[in-house]
Amino acid sequence: MFRAASVRAMTVPAVLLALAGCAGMSEQACLTSDWRTVGFEDGSLGRSEATIATYRKQCAEHGVQPNLDAYREGHAAGVDVYCRAGNGFEVGHSGSVYQGVCPTNLEPEFLASYKTGYRLYELESAGRNIDAQVASNNYEQERIRAELTSIAAAMVASDTTAEQRVLMVSHSAELGRRYSELTNATRSLERERVAKDRELHEFQQTLAARL
Repeated sequence: MFRAASVRAMTVPAVLLALAGCAGMSEQACLTSDWRTVGFEDGSLGRSEATIATYRKQCAEHGVQPNLDAYREGHAAGVDVYCRAGNGFEVGHSGSVYQGVCPTNLEPEFLASYKTGYRLYELESAGRNIDAQVASNNYEQERIRAELTSIAAAMVASDTTAEQRVLMVSHSAELGRRYSELTNATRSLERERVAKDRELHEFQQTLAARL
């Protein structure tokens, strides 16, 4: 019977297989992979059993046929590890997509934990996304300030024509409007951040009460 530690103790062929997944499997990997271990790895990571179709296609190019029965046996054992309720929370909290691999006797409890973890992920991500947008707004405002400073210097330069000054005044007004828009947007985001922080805190308290 496989154990969770088996994921960390993969055979060399299985490691080669995992690394070759994107670029295409080598003939050696197709020939030497322990397909039961490969199946366990995929199952324990929540990958669909249909993943073997990719291996079959890649190995067919080398005239090799993966051991489907061994893969399925290992995959089923890996799925039993993956579908534990405690792991469901971790999978959801990581933001990973559940691919519907859990059997009916394990799925309800797994999904309940998964949805809780995923909700926490969503709330934390919302805060990070707001912070990223605020940082982007601040960066653009810094750029605008630098450009306005440059325009101010150019306007008083002796070689600047009257026509150029008119254009600079118009452009400065546009930059000023954009700067104000960013200020208002940032204020709105900051209010939203406070609300998201409150929602996250309340959810974390709910989780703590369940422990």
